Amino acid sequence: MARRGKAAAQRNHAGRYRYDQAVDRRRPQVLKPRQTTRLREPAAVYLPDAFVIDCSVCVRWYLRDEASQFCDQLGLAVHRSEVWVPSLWRPELVSAVVNAERRKRVTGEQRRAVLVNADGLPLRIDHEMPSVVDLAELAAGHTLTPYDAVYFELARRRKLPLATLDAALVKAARAAKLPLITDLSVFPER
Repeated sequence: MARRGKAAAQRNHAGRYRYDQAVDRRRPQVLKPRQTTRLREPAAVYLPDAFVIDCSVCVRWYLRDEASQFCDQLGLAVHRSEVWVPSLWRPELVSAVVNAERRKRVTGEQRRAVLVNADGLPLRIDHEMPSVVDLAELAAGHTLTPYDAVYFELARRRKLPLATLDAALVKAARAAKLPLITDLSVFPER
């Protein structure tokens, strides 16, 4: 510990970052990925027992060119946590996968396999929908699309963290002080 210095020991003690993590000096609140080869458990182990997940994360489980470690960890959590989605999630996922097929990112066979797999996910589907007026107010008040407002409303109503990679949802959740699960390398805290 003496070689790392007193400041490093204090940072480690404070729980901010560890010696095997580098800090971006321009944005000190954002940690760079650990530069280590040792194996460790996926971060999904440390996720809350229940949360709402946005389709922006789920699509990345199936479109490998958009995959990330963050999304993969949330994918593992689906089998360990109570993961909520609005009833809108199904058509939204189908739309994303069908559009990927049209753009030749997946084949028809892959599309079918993705949708069969997604249909078997142990997700809790919330069928309660806000009124049209409430949905419009929420969308306008937070500069969200009505689709994003449905996820926002579900997380707020159930008092659950929202897992998303959608920039507008991240901004709205932070403004409303809604608990948020997001990739800080993409959306650093300010």
